[in-house]
Amino acid sequence: MPVDLKAMFNIDDATVVEANEILRPYENLVPIIIEGNQVMLPENNSLWRGMQFWGLMTGEINIDFSLFCIAGTCKNCKSRIKRPGEDQRLSMLACQTIAVPGLEIVRLPMGFTYRKKSY
Repeated sequence: MPVDLKAMFNIDDATVVEANEILRPYENLVPIIIEGNQVMLPENNSLWRGMQFWGLMTGEINIDFSLFCIAGTCKNCKSRIKRPGEDQRLSMLACQTIAVPGLEIVRLPMGFTYRKKSY
């Protein structure tokens, strides 16, 4: 059964539609760490789209869309990422890296801003 975004994030129907229009099909949200903070991103989607999703759902991530192609050619979304079970931090493109449980974005690229909200 798919995730009930409306209930989980207390958002309106229009925001649910907007989120699902940018995403590949998914059934679950997976936990990842962004600069020390746990967030839940849709499985089967790139980190870029997942962070866009999290921004829509919570307002915690802002993206300067003018800086990115979202296709891997501009390379502006290069992030420092630590894969689950590994110690090494790699430079990887957020638009080309799929969100998997336990992945950690150690440093976001310029143009992405994460601000933890207090609930």
